[in-house]
Amino acid sequence: MKQKGYFLSIGAGINQIPLITSAIDLGYTVIAVDQNDRAPGLGLASLRILESVTEYRKILKTASELPLQGKIVGVGTRSYGKATYTASYIADKMKLRYAPLASVEICSDKNLLKQATQKVGILVPENLDLHSGISRTQFPFVLKPARGNSKEGIHTFYQPEEWEQHLKSKKKVPRPKTSAKKKAAVHVTEKEEWIAEEYIPGFEITVCGLVQNGEFFPASISHKDVTSYAPYLEIAHTLPFLHTELVGEILLNCRALVAATRMNNCPFVAEFRINPLGEIYLIEAVPEVGGEFLADYLVPNYFGSRYFENLVRLLVGEKIKPFVQYSEVPKKFAGVFFSAPPEGKSKFMEHSSFQTQGKEKLIFDLKWKQPGELLKTDDGNSVRTRSIALLGPDQNNRSLEEWKSSVRERLEGKFESI
Repeated sequence: MKQKGYFLSIGAGINQIPLITSAIDLGYTVIAVDQNDRAPGLGLASLRILESVTEYRKILKTASELPLQGKIVGVGTRSYGKATYTASYIADKMKLRYAPLASVEICSDKNLLKQATQKVGILVPENLDLHSGISRTQFPFVLKPARGNSKEGIHTFYQPEEWEQHLKSKKKVPRPKTSAKKKAAVHVTEKEEWIAEEYIPGFEITVCGLVQNGEFFPASISHKDVTSYAPYLEIAHTLPFLHTELVGEILLNCRALVAATRMNNCPFVAEFRINPLGEIYLIEAVPEVGGEFLADYLVPNYFGSRYFENLVRLLVGEKIKPFVQYSEVPKKFAGVFFSAPPEGKSKFMEHSSFQTQGKEKLIFDLKWKQPGELLKTDDGNSVRTRSIALLGPDQNNRSLEEWKSSVRERLEGKFESI
């Protein structure tokens, strides 16, 4: 295959492999960046840059000085947070395609995201004023970091007594450490490090897709299940999406979200919460692939769509192919499931001996923790001990909820409370 140019991969860890292999399969020569010289993606790449993915200036300088036989035509990352900033920064400097820095900034700050999306009519949980006091009528409410990911630091307070106890333990609600001199110099209004917002009852969904030339291409809408306790660890992502009557409105929200956040030529993932009245509230949106193995395993194994091939085409400027299987729902279930420890602190003791049933097909089984490890659920999704991806039985045999309950029972590990 004729070499088409170079693709710069920001990151070379295991999660980056689908992006790297897709670029290679499409005829691009990969330059991979990672500070770990044993990162598996480095072995697939033709050129390597040993550098932290957060060092965007160093990466740009090194990549610009490489003796290449052609041009770097695309840059991308499967990672999140600061790696997204790096991809955006390099794309801007090299005149490549990725989410604009302004978009990354909006989506990285929950306050900015709310301000942008409310202007276009997207529902978001109402913010509460922490420092003038939370009234009894405002319970329950959710406290979360203005910036953050992986469910770290999120708490829900159902009763005033819980909130009062929290305040006593923390002394005061944290505020950003911004000097008076700096505030006067830039004339900015101090933002909360933490935000409090109304609690929205209902169920959660995740929408994955791509944005090219301002157009949103949906890849999947999946159900998301979380633990009953804060910080609401994600324990399952399942297909099919059962509320087909809501699909049109969900997609309208996603298109409005793309415009409001200025996302363009980038991956897209958003989380919504749908209350008992069918009202759709935005919880989070970022110009990222998103974790949880949705793009890697659920989309290709359930719909037959090749998400990462489309992503590479998008990032190098080729016209992408719509996810044609998206609207054709197979008559089977599928899901990515996670084993999570009980609330609070515990010691992990043992993985279950998970067994498939009937016509189930196990796609992967990954064990993240070893017996003896100490876990604290306040640390977020990183404390989950195991994940599996599974294609389920035919829908005629049982309901999705029945199937999910069966999988969770078989997956649950053993823990010892501390």
